[in-house]
Amino acid sequence: MAKVISGESKDIDDNDSENWITETRSKILKDYKPENTFNADKTALFFQCLPQKTLTFKKEKCFGGKQSKIVMVGANMTGHQKLKPLVIGRSKNLRCFKGAKSLEVDYDFNKKSWMMSEICEKFD
Repeated sequence: MAKVISGESKDIDDNDSENWITETRSKILKDYKPENTFNADKTALFFQCLPQKTLTFKKEKCFGGKQSKIVMVGANMTGHQKLKPLVIGRSKNLRCFKGAKSLEVDYDFNKKSWMMSEICEKFD
């Protein structure tokens, strides 16, 4: 039997985000110019990943690890200033970066490769 390997499952409530956008965000943005207002979001980067399905025995549970890296990208409202992408991984010293003199991305890490407030505060 082939089963889909599932990943993250918690989502934010749509009503909460709509209320925040219409009420709180507009109050915050009124004091800032568009060129000084930035938006950043995270996305998953799937590079050379394993297949999403595998063969299992009947009634056998199937678990998979997180196969992606988290990448955070951002820019200001006018689009004239784009921030350097931030890649979040699990390892402090990735083998693929060994010997690299410079990177086109910023890199940070934590045990679960999650976006944490400490990492977000460093992102500029």
